[in-house]
Amino acid sequence: MKPTNTLQYKNYLCQVSYSNLKDSLIGRIVGMKQIPTFTAQTVAGIKESFHRSVDDYLTACEETGKEPTKPFTGMYTLRFHPAVQEALTVYALANSTTLAHIMQKALDEYIENHKIPMPEKNGEEN
Repeated sequence: MKPTNTLQYKNYLCQVSYSNLKDSLIGRIVGMKQIPTFTAQTVAGIKESFHRSVDDYLTACEETGKEPTKPFTGMYTLRFHPAVQEALTVYALANSTTLAHIMQKALDEYIENHKIPMPEKNGEEN
């Protein structure tokens, strides 16, 4: 398995980077502007900070009655050349399908061709 710079906990994904200026690890939860970045000196420390940040966020949401933001909703805005959009839309209409369906098929093919592992339903924790 290829090493990564990510951690996963309760379906939240953390990107970890190293700061040579601070000689520390920096964690950022992907897609979650509500949770600030956090730092630690060790891998164990960054995992602990990540887990605590997610748990604190979920507790705060529960206490305030707010629905927690889900970082991966299945919706993503794509930007591409207008001619590509037009060509694919014309093709979709002529073939009784949708642009969204064409894009999903293209992404599925890409995932398969590049052997990209898909996450488990509940998300592998580390």
